[in-house]
Amino acid sequence: MSSNVPATAEVRNFPNAKVQPSTEAPEAPVLPAPAEAPAKKKRSVRSLLLPIIGLGLLGAGSWYGYDYWTDGRFMISTDDAYVQADMSFVSPKISGYVDKVLVSENQSVKAGDPLFVIDDGDYKIAVGQAEAQIATLAKTLDRIDAQTKAAQASLAQAQAQKIADQAAADNAARAQARAAQLLKTHVGTQAQLDDAQTALDQAKAALAGADAQITAAQANIGVL
Repeated sequence: MSSNVPATAEVRNFPNAKVQPSTEAPEAPVLPAPAEAPAKKKRSVRSLLLPIIGLGLLGAGSWYGYDYWTDGRFMISTDDAYVQADMSFVSPKISGYVDKVLVSENQSVKAGDPLFVIDDGDYKIAVGQAEAQIATLAKTLDRIDAQTKAAQASLAQAQAQKIADQAAADNAARAQARAAQLLKTHVGTQAQLDDAQTALDQAKAALAGADAQITAAQANIGVL
C-alpha cells in the first residue's frame, strides 16, 4: 500500500497556537581524541621529579643522621627524669687567665691530656724579676766574699804584727831589766834606764795595737 505525499505543503499561521518546547537534550559535541605528546611530556616530568625527590629525601636523612650523631644523641627531653653523669673537677696548680683551649665539646680525654693553656705573661714578668734579683744577690755575694777575704788578710796581718810586737816587747823588757840592774851596781846610768823603760812602754803599746787590730779584723769577718 502506497501513499502519495504532495511535493509542497501549505504553511498556515495559527496565532493562538502554543508551541511546546522540545524535551530532548541536544547532542554533545564530539571532541577529538587527545594527542599522545602531552602524555609523553607528563611522563618525562615525572621521571625527572622522582630522582630529585629521592635525592632530597636522602640528603634530609643524612643531615638528620649527622645531627643526631653529633648533638641529638646527647639531648634528652622529658618531664620527669634524673640524669646521672661522671663529673671531674679540674684544679690547676697555678691560677691565671685561660689563653687557649685544647679540647672541644664532648671530646673524650684521659689522664695526662692537656686541656687548656694558661696565659704566662704575668709569670714571665715574675720570672724576669726573680732572675734580676738573683743576679743582684750574686753580685752582693761576690762583694761580701771579697770583703771577707780582705778581712781575713787583715786578721792574718794583725796576727803577724802581734807576733813581731810581742818579740819587741820581750826584748824591751829584758833591756829595761839590765839597765835597772846596772844602775844598782853603779855601772849604768839613770838615762840608760829611762831609755830602756821608754822602749819597753812603746813595745807594749804596739802589742796592744796589734791585739786591737786582731779584734777589729775578727769583728769584720763576723758581720760579713
